[in-house]
Order: sequence, then structure tokens, then C-alpha cells
Amino acid sequence: MNLIKKFMDQGNKSDLLTLPSGEFDLLRSKKSPRSSLECIYSDASLSIRDAGKFRYELIVKKVSDDGDTILGEDDEDFSDDTRSVLSVQSKKKEEEWSFSFSKDLAFLKTWTKKGDVAFVWKNLNGDELGEKVQFVLSHDVQHHDIERFLDAIYCCYYESKYQRPSLSASPEIMKEIELICNTASAVSEDDSDSDDNIPSVDRYDGSDHEEFTDANDSMGAIRNSQSKNSLIPKRAPSPPQNVPDGKQFLLLNADLYLFDPMAEKFLKQESSLKVSIIDVGSYNYWLSVEGKDNRLGTDISANINPTFESSKKSFVFNYTFENITLSYMLRFIDVKDFKKFRSTWTETVWMSLNRDDWNTLPAIEKEYINDPADSLTQQLDDILHIDGRNEGRSESAIDSSSSEEDEDEDDNSEYSSTLLSSTSFGEDNKSVLSGKNSTRGNQSLTVSSKNNRSYVIRDNKIGVFKTGDDLEFVTTIKNVTNLKGDSFTPLTPMMYMEDSSMILSDSLNKNKLYKMDLNRGSIVEEWGTGDKDVVQYGPTKKFDQLTAEQTFVGVSSNGMFKIDPRISSGNKIAVDQSKEYKSKCNFSSISTTESGYVAVGSEKGDIKLFDRLGIRAKTAIPSLGEPIRHMCTSADGSWLLVTCDNMLMLMDLTVKTGKNQGSVAFLKSFPAAENAKTYILKISPEHASYMMTYMKKPIVFSKAYFNTGIGKTEDSILTSTGPFAITWSIKSIIQQVDKPYSVKRYASDVVEDNFEFGSNKKVIVALKDDVSMAKIRSFKKPNKNILIPKETIDEFYQ
Repeated sequence: MNLIKKFMDQGNKSDLLTLPSGEFDLLRSKKSPRSSLECIYSDASLSIRDAGKFRYELIVKKVSDDGDTILGEDDEDFSDDTRSVLSVQSKKKEEEWSFSFSKDLAFLKTWTKKGDVAFVWKNLNGDELGEKVQFVLSHDVQHHDIERFLDAIYCCYYESKYQRPSLSASPEIMKEIELICNTASAVSEDDSDSDDNIPSVDRYDGSDHEEFTDANDSMGAIRNSQSKNSLIPKRAPSPPQNVPDGKQFLLLNADLYLFDPMAEKFLKQESSLKVSIIDVGSYNYWLSVEGKDNRLGTDISANINPTFESSKKSFVFNYTFENITLSYMLRFIDVKDFKKFRSTWTETVWMSLNRDDWNTLPAIEKEYINDPADSLTQQLDDILHIDGRNEGRSESAIDSSSSEEDEDEDDNSEYSSTLLSSTSFGEDNKSVLSGKNSTRGNQSLTVSSKNNRSYVIRDNKIGVFKTGDDLEFVTTIKNVTNLKGDSFTPLTPMMYMEDSSMILSDSLNKNKLYKMDLNRGSIVEEWGTGDKDVVQYGPTKKFDQLTAEQTFVGVSSNGMFKIDPRISSGNKIAVDQSKEYKSKCNFSSISTTESGYVAVGSEKGDIKLFDRLGIRAKTAIPSLGEPIRHMCTSADGSWLLVTCDNMLMLMDLTVKTGKNQGSVAFLKSFPAAENAKTYILKISPEHASYMMTYMKKPIVFSKAYFNTGIGKTEDSILTSTGPFAITWSIKSIIQQVDKPYSVKRYASDVVEDNFEFGSNKKVIVALKDDVSMAKIRSFKKPNKNILIPKETIDEFYQ
């Protein structure tokens, strides 16, 4: 609905701009013997009316039950609105209140205690000294309409004061007017008892936030952006919450910046704000940032995408309100302050995620948890053996080397990106759109290693696609059933027995696995796992799917095991090659190397490394606090890629010092002073602000994979979130290229993606209703136009 109404030729006056919905209240001084707040209209509109040359009025009208504004009919029943019978205007029982616009009106934008935007001004027609009125805007009024209304108010203020068109106003004058209308002191101007003039009631809270003019529900949005083309809201929709009570962990000073999505750079908002971290109890923590013009606050968690940049002594994070995600930066002047803030933040995030005391951790684990953010800059030469000439290598240099690697590709190929609809699964267009034959869309993707096939599961069907020079639909395996003929939705597919078969699971029978013969397109065997529910499984060795190997490995919540279908009993677990833990481990993921080394991860975030199953772990890597969803090992065991919800971890498992130097941690443990060197891979908060605003949901990564193949070196990483497929260059990561990832945006969400086997040039992508194949060169370095469609970008920040 268009909220801006222009009425022309209605008598001698016209309403120039209207906000259609809100509550209109009368405010009295606390010294008044009568109620400090009385609701005049529970549903009203607020307009700016042209009252003559350079003269304007604020008009409040009652809105009828059917949503229409009442234009003066004589309605004697005021019970629904609890209209005050004590004010001058309400005695007249008028349906319209008018206020001549002037500086004496002391118009102010503020917020209620509930966080609703409100306008407050003096009731110059009132019968009490200091009487005011407020218009509390309804939640369904859009933020950009409120901003447009405020801009019109500034123009009215200028024209009524200076008696000339506002187009002639200088930016400095308009800035001053904007400041007056957004500063609480404007309400109490010329009032000797200003503190008492603002009532403390549930719907009004102007006095609590006098210094903080622009904030949202728990953080201040930024105003006064210096970018000419800025789309950042100048004023936030509601004020910050009060800083919660608790123990203050630290108090430092930092400068505040905000990322301008149009200018694509951070703009300084205020200098030397007070930054504190507060323990509010029960392992919950709060970040507070307070300055003269800005006040921010948020719960401390990994969900705000916190990112530290040591070279800039800065901390960058996201905050979302009204489906808009902003990216803030705190820049510390002193490196000691930056390090202190970083260590305190790391401790509090860990405690929040683990619900445990930081001081219970051994010193070596504390060092490791703090190390991933620090070792990359301070220990790069020692850890990675990179020549100093490579440090700080530019992004363009990496791009150049990547383009050289792609020279052997056919630049004129028309198949840099192809897309097939899942209607190829045997569904007609109508059934796909109605959802009758597919309730959830595509659910998983499996890439064959031997026969140029990819398999996409959709409900109880499996679509088969050929992935050569182009993407082709082959066939559909329909109505997957167990040996009893019961239909089920297959999960977690794994290629098996020279890619002639596939292992599947069923969410309703977690202690059973199924072997599907892909040539026959049906389940041919069922294997039990006793009382163990299978959480995840994988090949005994990384490339076993290329061989006739029949065994494979898996994890339950508290154990790891090998499954051997040749065992004669119904329980196919090989007991002598399995291990059960008495304590609650919450295992969630398993991965193996070409030599059969095993990595096991858990919901608690810790990782165990084995050279084989059935024995104690050779290495235990402490938790960074994030639950592990999926893992992928390099063939030689030197790298481990871990998928968490909003970050990836790339772990260097080669021992760098001591007697075991040169070995991998699957075979020999790290010395006491060393642990796995871990690269934290995240989307930068700046780019995340675009992506989360576009997706209207948080970043959650799909399973991340290395490119892989017999005799191939892993040099690339692939994952996705929402409609974005994302790839990292490992070379760029270890050479510390800023934002070492590229992105390809699709029209719908990516369910799962993976590299074509034996290649780092092509990727297969399962979308919600389609399947795609694209070349890596079609991925681009992200910017606003890559991450958000050009035709919609303006809509997101209005």
C-alpha cells in the first residue's frame, strides 16, 4: 500500500504527506494532578498540511474501524478511543487535531519503552503548562516512509522559519534542523522544569535516551553518513535497550565505523567511544558501545559474524533489524587494547557456547583457542614456510595466477554455466509448482568418482545426471523402497563398489543402512547396526568408492565403528575395529584419508585423529566452541576441512616442531607447545551484510569440500549458503589475501555443491528445484552487484 497520500484541490488546503496508522496520546507533566498519559485516538493518521505560503500544519485524524480516516463527521461515541475530556480540543469532540508548524512546536522524534518510533511536540492549545502530545507509529508503517515524512518535516521547519523555499537551504542549515528534531533537549527548550515535563509511562520513554538519537532494538543504527549515495538508514527505527546489569569484564576506547553498502567502504561515525563487555549471568554476555551520538549493544555470540583484523586493530560484526543487516567496525587506537578486547571476546564466546568456565580449560587449550586469530600473522613464516616475499600478496596477484591456470580452458565455451530443471525427475511443471509431488525440493547431491554421473535426491526419487562437457539428464530412480516394499526418503548417499552401488540411510530407521544397485535402481541389501544409531558414515579409505572394497566406517553418538556387510549376523559392525566411549561424546562427523586415517568430530566442536579405528586417538584437537557439521580430509592427511554453521576451519595437520616434525597428526601427536594451525574461513561482515539482507536469514554453510582426485593436490574449497555458491583458493588463504573467496549467485537456494571429480575447474550444484554445472571462472570476487541483484538493491536499504 502506498503510504504517501497527496490530496490536491480539496478546498484551500491539501495534505502533502500522510502516515496512515498510529496511536495519538496526550502527555502531561508529572506535576499534573491528572493522568500523565491519556490515549486520544487508538488508531489515527498523521499528515502535513499546506496552510499557505511557507505555512504548514500537523494534522491528526481519527481512523474509523474499517480503516478510513474520518473527515469531520459528528460521532458522539468516543468510548473506543478513551478520549480525554479534560483538554481544550477534546471538549470540542473534534475528529481532527491541528497544530500550526513553528519552532515553538518543538517537534521531536523519539521512541517508547517498547521500541516504537514516536513523534512528540508541544500542545500549544493545551490547558496546562508543559502539555505535549505524541504520535506512536504502528509497526506496519515502513521505515522508509517514516524517513520521508521526517525529511518533509525538516523542510517545513526551514520554510516556516526563514520564509523561503527549502531548496535554497545549505546542507549545514538542514543538518542543524535535523539535529534539533532528533535531539531530546528540543522538547524541553525554554522549559524550566524540563525533567518533569516528560512523563515516565509505558508508551513513552523520551527521557531515558536523551543522548542517543539513532539506534535500533539492541544497537544504534548510524545517521549522518558522509557518502553522497549512501543507502544506510540515517535514523534507526527504535532505540537501544538499556545496558543490562552485570559484571564489567573490560572498558576500552575505540572509534566506530559503519559499512556503507553503496560506497562499499567503512565510514567513520564517532571517535573514542566506550567499549565494554558485560557478564549478565548464566554464561550470557553483552557488548556495549557508548558515545555521545551513538549507543550500540548486542548479545555476544557467533551469530553476529565477529571478525578480527589484526593489521587494522579492528573488530567487525553484523547486526540485523527489519530484514536489513548492517556491518559495524570498532577500530582500537592501541594494539594492547585490541589484543585485550580480542582475548576477552574469545573467552566469552567460548563460555557462551560451552556453558562452562574458561578457567577450567588447560593452558594449552586456551592457547589454541586464542591462536587461530593470532598465529597467521605472527607465526606465518615458521608455520607455513612461506618466503617473506609472499606476505601481504595482493588479491590481484592471486587472481592473475588463477587466470594463468585457466588458460587451457575454452574461453568461448557456451557451457560455463548450465541449468536443468528438476522437472526432469519425471514431474510436470504444474506438480513442481504446486508441491504435490515434491514437498521439500532437492535434498542432497552426490558426485560419482568413476563414471561422470551425479545423483540428486528429491523426496523418494533419485535423479541421475551426466556431467561431461555439458550437464545432461539421464534417468530417474523412482519410489525408493526397502526390502519389505515400504517407501522411504533416502538420506546421506555414499558411492560404493566402483560406483556401481550407493549406500543410503533412512531417518525413521537410524540403525539400518541400505545398499542400492544403481544398475537395477533398487535396494538389494539391508544392514543392521545393532543398538547403534548411525549419525554419519564414509569410506574406509578416501577413494574406496573406486574399488571393490566392501567395508566402510561410521559414527554413532558415542562411538566409531567399521561396518562389514560380509558378517553373517544381522549386526554388521566389526567389533574388533570399533570403539565405544562411556562418556557423552556427541560425535557428528567422520572423514578418512587415502591411507585410511580417520578424523572424528563432535557437536561439542572437538576433533579426534586416529591412524586406524579401535585404538586411542593419536591427537585430540580442542573445541573452538562451534558444533561440527561435516569434515573433509586431504588425501595425504595434511589438511582437514571442517564445516560449522557460520564458519569453516582449515586445519594444517603437519607437525612443525619437535621430534615428530614433518609427520601428520594422524600418526604422531603435536608437541605440548604446538597444536593444529587453524585458518578460520568466514564471509566478511561487509559482504555478509549484503547476503543476509538479500537472504533475510543468517549465513549457514552447506557441506564444504576440497577438490579431489587420484594424484591431485587439493587447492580449492567449495561450499554454499542460501543462493550463493562460494569457493576459496587455499593458496590465497595461506598468503593472507584479503577476502580470498569468490561467489556465484543463483536464483534459488543451493542445497549442496561439489567439484567434479578430478577437477578444480567445474562444480556441480543442486538447487532447490534445479541442477546446475558451472565453471569456477564464472565465480566472481564479491561486491554489491554480485551479491544483490542490481534491480533490487535500492529496495533493501530504504
